Amino acid sequence: MTQLIAGVDGCPGGWVATVAGAGNPASARLELVTDLAAFLETVSFALIDMPIGFASGPAPRDVEPAMRALLKGKASSVFPTPCRMALAEPTYLDASFVNEEILGKRLPKQTFMLFPKMREIDALAQTLGQSRLREGHPEVSFAVMAGAPVLSKKRQPQGQADRAALLQREGLPTTALLAARVKGKMAADDILDSAAMWWSANRFLTQSHITLPARPSQDAAGLEMSVVA
Repeated sequence: MTQLIAGVDGCPGGWVATVAGAGNPASARLELVTDLAAFLETVSFALIDMPIGFASGPAPRDVEPAMRALLKGKASSVFPTPCRMALAEPTYLDASFVNEEILGKRLPKQTFMLFPKMREIDALAQTLGQSRLREGHPEVSFAVMAGAPVLSKKRQPQGQADRAALLQREGLPTTALLAARVKGKMAADDILDSAAMWWSANRFLTQSHITLPARPSQDAAGLEMSVVA
């Protein structure tokens, strides 16, 4: 029986998932996911664009520096990840203060806005285990796909065309996936990012992937801190 695998990216409506049988990119379809826990029960493995594993200090995760080194010219697409203690704070000011105390850096508000999704994924990763759910990063996946960072901007037409062409070359039906967009709930770049996550998830299952950093460490909860591409 073919394993169903998913690439997942956050979107305004919740989560957007590209789902296909392992080794069968042409079968990919799009799903808008509002109950992520229930959705993950329907697939064997998922790669998600959200941090898994949080440092407890004094050093931050070594995942982000590894990604930035790969993404020369595109390093700004890698956002800082909070420490585990900051993730528990309910307000931006408190979270940023705690992060500065532990890791020496305040948090961008953009990072704090993702805290609900980060907490959701953290709980799911600890419940399901990382044989079912791992962290990815779309720009890392596209860079591996292309052999170099894709420098065009993903929210602009040229950037979307560049990324769609890469996915199409890898056998994913990007035209059909983009046509399935639920307006107001997801953007074109969310769809392309989720498809890139599927591509790396498929590579993970065949052990043809790369891991950043090459020698990952674990956080206090026992979660490996790494990105798969």
